[in-house]
Amino acid sequence: MKSGQVWRRVRDGENPGRIERSARRGELKGKRVVLILVLLVVGLVAYRIVRYNMAKRRIKESPEEKVTSIKTVQAGKGDIEEIISLNGDIRGLREVDVYTRVSGKLIKKIKEEGDSVRKGEVVALIDRDEPALGFTKAEVKAPIKGTVIRYYVDIGESVIPQEPMPQEPVLNIAYMDKVKIVVNVGEKDISKLRKGKKVRVSVDAYPGENFLGRVVRVAPAVDLRSRKVKVELEIENKDHRLKPGMFADVEIIYNEHKNVLVVPRIAVLEKEGRKILFTVEDERAKLREVKTGVSDEEKTEIVEGLTEGESVIIEGNYGLTDGAKVNE
Repeated sequence: MKSGQVWRRVRDGENPGRIERSARRGELKGKRVVLILVLLVVGLVAYRIVRYNMAKRRIKESPEEKVTSIKTVQAGKGDIEEIISLNGDIRGLREVDVYTRVSGKLIKKIKEEGDSVRKGEVVALIDRDEPALGFTKAEVKAPIKGTVIRYYVDIGESVIPQEPMPQEPVLNIAYMDKVKIVVNVGEKDISKLRKGKKVRVSVDAYPGENFLGRVVRVAPAVDLRSRKVKVELEIENKDHRLKPGMFADVEIIYNEHKNVLVVPRIAVLEKEGRKILFTVEDERAKLREVKTGVSDEEKTEIVEGLTEGESVIIEGNYGLTDGAKVNE
């Protein structure tokens, strides 16, 4: 307050002490306002600093989103076979043990093992043990067309006719243009079998190669001891590469699904009783529930839930979650 104003108030009759007290109160009020403003500014700055540090800490502590490496294939049309897998021994389509008609000794093998013979062709000679016949040679003839599989006796060994008591045969001949395999099928699969069903056979001697045939006979009754039914298969063998005695893996194809939507079998997973697979959308895994049909060793038929051409995950899908970030 200016001095002129004070003196005017004094002249006008105002109390000087009162005037001083009023001035001090005005000064204190002004200081409080300034202090409040300073505190507000400091608090705002402190708040912003704390908020910035907390945000920075959250960014530092929060891990980067996990990216799963995957491999995909496109769903497409294909064929699936339903099969019964078995195994058995290969035999000639017809196999005959050949006996001598006279007693004597085997003195000559005209046909060796592995040689082809015609029906009625002489395959061996027997030296008769009959002095009255001058020990003349008797012929052993092939009863069927085929291949000499084995000799049961060697040169100089005695041979005896089959009658009146069973004796050891001289040799075995098999028809080899076709071979057969006899397999035993369990009761649960009997209804799937029909004469004429396709058969696929493989052997260790020719890895990666299949030989085709068909079912030619299904036994009319189940064996009471094994609870299985005997099934005879016939396989083409013009080149005679399949040999009697070989062990064969057999697939009886009892149903074929042609031109159906399929995915690799490893793409389909089971979760809580549901069949699922994962597709990819915008670099994210998308869980899809699907309805499946039949499967073979490599493929699974998809009946519902997927369309042809969609990409499905076949590697990296185990443990994957819906919406997870993926990279191929």
